[in-house]
Formats: sequence, structure tokens, C-alpha cells
Amino acid sequence: MEKYAGSEAVSGRFSKMSDWAEKNVKENILPFWIDRVRDYERGGFHGTVMCDGTPVKDSSRLLVLNARILWSFSNAYRVFGTAVYKEMADEAYRYLTTYFEDKENGGYYFSVDCDGKPLETQKVVYTEAFVIYAFSEYHRATGHEEAAKKAWEIFELLEKYSIDTKYRGYIEQLSEDWKYDASNVKTALNPEDSGGTKTMNTHLHLLEAYTCLLRINKDKKLVESMREMIDIMLSRIINTDINHFGMYFTDEWKSTVPTISYGHDIEGTWLIMEACEVLGEEEVTQRAKKICMDMARACLLEGLDEEGSMYSEVEPGETDISSNRTWWVQSEAVIGFLNAWQMTGEMDLLEASEATLTYIDRYFVDNEYGEWHTSVDRKEPVDYTKEKKIQGWKAPYHNSRMCIEIIERYRH
Repeated sequence: MEKYAGSEAVSGRFSKMSDWAEKNVKENILPFWIDRVRDYERGGFHGTVMCDGTPVKDSSRLLVLNARILWSFSNAYRVFGTAVYKEMADEAYRYLTTYFEDKENGGYYFSVDCDGKPLETQKVVYTEAFVIYAFSEYHRATGHEEAAKKAWEIFELLEKYSIDTKYRGYIEQLSEDWKYDASNVKTALNPEDSGGTKTMNTHLHLLEAYTCLLRINKDKKLVESMREMIDIMLSRIINTDINHFGMYFTDEWKSTVPTISYGHDIEGTWLIMEACEVLGEEEVTQRAKKICMDMARACLLEGLDEEGSMYSEVEPGETDISSNRTWWVQSEAVIGFLNAWQMTGEMDLLEASEATLTYIDRYFVDNEYGEWHTSVDRKEPVDYTKEKKIQGWKAPYHNSRMCIEIIERYRH
């Protein structure tokens, strides 16, 4: 990937970002998961934890949360080599393969109860993707051969059962035994009122997972799937007339809602470019670069408020934009703008990344109990005593990844 070096003064600013990121991930984010979220009595990790670190002990456990925990601690161990990070990754891997793995049909259950008994057994492609992502990173960090083998097994199941052979792309959900029911396509990623059968979100994170798998397995079939996925993102999911993702689509790829999700847009700009970098095909990379940098600039012009925080979802022409801000959107804004600056040298992109990081430090980081708040509101105070700081969709994935991306980009 192209890296903009910049002046000594700019390098100093980048260095400060990296120092902040290393301190935050090591002293604030990851210790909360080690001390407060790991379930030392029953094994695995609590599915819900309150703001002060009190676990909701009987809460169910989602596959996506557990896979993201495995990815996050594998990533941290790969970069820092700290023994406790490997211990956490080992436990996450053990728990996933002991309780979530469907030993009869292959793949992984959507959720289990607090004792590890299956609750929701359908195969949701988005969450299966995160298992590929987690197992691949675990192998990168530790050399664990079984994890690499299991990641590939899920890839083959998805390629066999979830591809739409008529219209391209991937089906959202299948039954426990991998059957498709066209009358039951609504998932946590695809609400009833979307009017669509396919989502941007599933395709974006499947691309993310396949990118990580490609780092450890250069199989020709995966290379072909990556090319196809990148083309779908660029030609079907990104609306180049307005430089934003569509969110929901019919089977035939007709967009069903005009909603703009700035968090996914800016996240997509760097994940697509990462995919191109790992794929290593210049023509694909140059095509993606123009489209993704245009989308990053659109996020910069439209998606940031005066304090540097990024809006979540808006409707075109909306003037009364919600004052609520979410943790993951801000995390992705920092990486996305940093990546766009590295690829273009445009200083306003670096300034946006810095501004959002400052906003995170001021409002999201919980200096009392650790980790980050899930959301803040620019107008109304939030009662954090009632906050579920950790729940099925809130993992160390977005914020620890943001920190480690900053560190690795600065080092290299």
C-alpha cells in the first residue's frame, strides 16, 4: 500500500497518535476484558457486562462476540507478544470450538446460553465470516494449524451453500443444516422493513474475513472469490454517483433504502483497500483506490460535526441529525481517514483522524472503570449506571483494532 511519509512535524503528530493508541489498548481496553468479561467460573466470556464491570451472569452468548474476542486477542498477541493475550485467545478458541461449533452439520451456532447450550442454531453468513476472521488471525499469531484448517472448512461451506449463483453475492442466512428458505431472510443484519434480501454489511465483513484468510492461504479458489467480492463491492454496493454504500438490496441488487451509514462507508474504504493490498493485483487496486478515496472524501465533507465526531446513519437531505454517537463509528473514522491520508497525502484527512481520536479520548474512554462507553450524546447526558458496556455486538474488536492499526501503520 502507498504510504505518505510527510514532514518531520507530521511524523511527530503520527507518533503521538501511536503513543496514545498503545497506552489505551494496553491499559484501558484489554485489561477490562481480562479482568471483567472473562468468566473464570464457567469458562468463556460473559455475554453482557454493565458499565462498572458487573457481569449479567445468566446472559446468552453470541457467536459474533466470542469470535471478535478471539480475533482481538490474537491480533494483540501477534503485535505485542504479551502472554496473557495468548491465554485469552486460547480460551476464546477453546470455547468456540467446544460450544459453538456444530459438530454434525459444520459451521457455528448463532448463540448459546450461559452454560454453552445452543440457543439459535441457524447459520448467519455474517457471523460465520467472523469465525473465519478470528481463526485466521489466531493462526497468524500462534501458528495454530487446526484453526487454519477450521477457517478453511467454513470458507468451503459458505462457497458451497451461500453463494447466489443467479445474481451473484451471498445469501444472508441458512438453516442449521445449510438449507436456504427464501421466506426467512431477515436477520439481525437485515430488518423486516429493509425490503431487501442482501446487505452491504454481510458482504463487507465477508470480504474482511476472506482477506485475513488469504494472508494464510493463497489457494486459487479463494483468490477468485476475493476478486469477485471486490468487484461486487465496487460495482454493486457502492453508489459511485453519491460515493456511499447502499445498505439493503434485492436479489437483483436494486437498492431498497436511501439511508447513508457513514460508519460503514469509512470502514469500507480501508477494508476494501486492505483486501486489494493482500490480493496484490495492480489493476484491481487502482480501480478501488479512486472509488474508495472518493468515498472517504464524501465522509469527510458530509459526515463529521464540528467537534470531529462522525454521524451514524442519516437520510439524504436530513437536517435534524441525531446527537447520539456510537463507539464503533468513531473507531472506524480514525482508521479510515488515517488510511486515506496515507494513500493521498491530503492533510485534511489526517486532521480529521486526529480530531476524531481527540473526541474519543474526551468522551468515549471510561477512565474510571475501563474500556469505552458504547454511545455518547452531544445534547443529553447519558446515565452510564444503566449502560451495558459489553453485549453481543460490543466487543474489543473495533476499538482495539483501531489502536493496533495506528501502531502498526506508524511502525511501518
